[in-house]
Amino acid sequence: MSTPDKVMARVKDLFFTREFIRYFFSGVIATIVDNIVFKLLSDVLGLGKWYFSILPATVASVVVAYVLNRLWVFRSTDHLLKEFLRFTGTRVAISLFFTYLVYPIMYFGLNITYELFPNLPIAKLIALLFVILGNRLSGKFYVFREEHRRSDEAEKDENRDGSEVTQDIIVDPESTTTIIRSDNNAD
Repeated sequence: MSTPDKVMARVKDLFFTREFIRYFFSGVIATIVDNIVFKLLSDVLGLGKWYFSILPATVASVVVAYVLNRLWVFRSTDHLLKEFLRFTGTRVAISLFFTYLVYPIMYFGLNITYELFPNLPIAKLIALLFVILGNRLSGKFYVFREEHRRSDEAEKDENRDGSEVTQDIIVDPESTTTIIRSDNNAD
């Protein structure tokens, strides 16, 4: 496989899977939590004290994101405390780095002060785009390690009669054909 093909395969793995769709929706929920907390605190404290509003907003969104990522996106089976520490460490670092770097540059440096809603500037949302990309990469490759995930490709579910159903999804890279094979194994 050539280098461009490898790059395209990696991009597809990152952004064009069921896992990514679940990640996207959990990210939307975490982003909503982040912005609601930020807006509520900004309403009380004012945008002049934005730095006091960002930390609680980040913490709330990180907790929501962890629960959704562990249970729904990556369906992790790793040790809870170790994984939570990896998750919170990377999420808080990435979130604070980009929010405290990008937001002030956009808002104060480039004077992008347009507010989507009162006390919720578009510069905050631009910073969140950087956060989302960084979090996707750290979650996929560091926090939720492959060996501790239940995958979509070979997942066993109990069906109504108690037998196990194994479903394999096979994608032929030479074409657009996808083969789904199901095997029923009675107990």
